[in-house]
Amino acid sequence: MPTIDVHAHHLPTVLGELFTELSGRRYPLRHSEDQSRRLADLDRAGVDQQVLGLGAVQPYWRDRAAGVQGARFANDLYARTVAGHPDRLRALGAVPLPHPDDAVTEAIRCLDDLGFDGIGLGCSADGIPLDDARFDPFWAEMDARGALVYLHPGVANGLGVGVSDYPMLLGPVFGSPAEQSIAVVRLALAGAMARFPGVRLLVAGMGGNLLVARAKLAESLERGAAHGSDYDAPAVLAALDGLWFDTSSIDPVLALAARQAGADDRLVFGSDTPWGSATRVVTELRTLLTPAEVDAVLARGAALIEKKES
Repeated sequence: MPTIDVHAHHLPTVLGELFTELSGRRYPLRHSEDQSRRLADLDRAGVDQQVLGLGAVQPYWRDRAAGVQGARFANDLYARTVAGHPDRLRALGAVPLPHPDDAVTEAIRCLDDLGFDGIGLGCSADGIPLDDARFDPFWAEMDARGALVYLHPGVANGLGVGVSDYPMLLGPVFGSPAEQSIAVVRLALAGAMARFPGVRLLVAGMGGNLLVARAKLAESLERGAAHGSDYDAPAVLAALDGLWFDTSSIDPVLALAARQAGADDRLVFGSDTPWGSATRVVTELRTLLTPAEVDAVLARGAALIEKKES
């Protein structure tokens, strides 16, 4: 199977212009339509293919028609981009998640008609957490299909007072890791992972703060259970231990946290290109992991996407 980079983005000017028009917010997107630098980076890294997704730039707007139009435009754009390099590029679909029925319709189009590998989500949608019951139709459809769902931060990463004063620094560096952890722990606490076990849930950036904080979370859950809380601590932890994590934020601390949390066999190669680089992440992995472990990380993307055992 090919080696696959599961975390990359393509956000050209034409997408930013339409999203700005539809939402009334400013989307200053400017990625090049020329994919030569992206492909050269993959070649240097020895990686065969790369999966494109919108990441934090999601059509999660209150206006239904705008959200539907934005999602369809983005998905058609990605389909054309992939068609230009079918042996190297793949894609995750986008959905207008605040409008669940439309999200299901667009997800089906992405998976069945466009041939995408899965669906990319932000960690919340128009201020609504992913575990909210109104999104159950979407999760049920993904569960029935055994679909890959990829969680990416940045939709609402201004979690602390003053973050918005430095939005391109404090948000991505500190807000996004917390945003991811909160989203997935809520899914586990609400029982969503248990109700929809067929979903293959992949979390960007090594899971944010989750692996670092896993021991503290386990302690808090167990303490709460001992004092009569309704949390089923073993079930919550088991759900979290079924998550997959991409390596786009790999560093010595997170590599150690993954090992201590028993998640090192659920790491999947991701680079966050073009903000990151496949070459850089492969180089970093080789300083932190054994050669066999690096080979396993590189192999898991295809195994996960193709629903095969890693």
